[in-house]
Amino acid sequence: VVSAFEIVRSELGHPAVVVHNAGGGVFKGFLETTAKELHASLDINVAGLFHVAQQTIPAMLHAGRGAIIVTGATASWRGSAKTAAFAAAKGGQRWLAQALAKEFAPRGVHVSYVIIDGMVDLPRTRAMMPERPSSDFVSPQAVADAAWFLAHQAPGGWTFELDVRPAPEKW
Repeated sequence: VVSAFEIVRSELGHPAVVVHNAGGGVFKGFLETTAKELHASLDINVAGLFHVAQQTIPAMLHAGRGAIIVTGATASWRGSAKTAAFAAAKGGQRWLAQALAKEFAPRGVHVSYVIIDGMVDLPRTRAMMPERPSSDFVSPQAVADAAWFLAHQAPGGWTFELDVRPAPEKW
């Protein structure tokens, strides 16, 4: 993360908007989940956001503005069977995003959390579920539109959390 942001800063300057879209998890029963898999989920989701925020917030504070949009999941609100590691990691990610939002909003940095409730329509997800209809997938454009909206809100009406889901999703 440090190296990546050094390159970004040297080639493009300090980012005004960052979309933290790193995520991953383990989807299997609790008794089959290893401690290593739990730690990997926490590292990707929570520590990843922690490091990204440390690399970007100081310059945003100096500029008096900026936005960090974090893509999350419904698991950040509740666990389900076979999501123990994923739900713990997404819950921790959401809590960290909320703590950052509350600490830095008064200083001009908008941190928000987009709950993506469903499978994003990507070639790899389509390959995993070829029998599912298009209507069951979250549109990548819808996620991008939500991030754009959040990044361009006026400070008098910032949104912390926004859900994006396909119409048939059972939530």
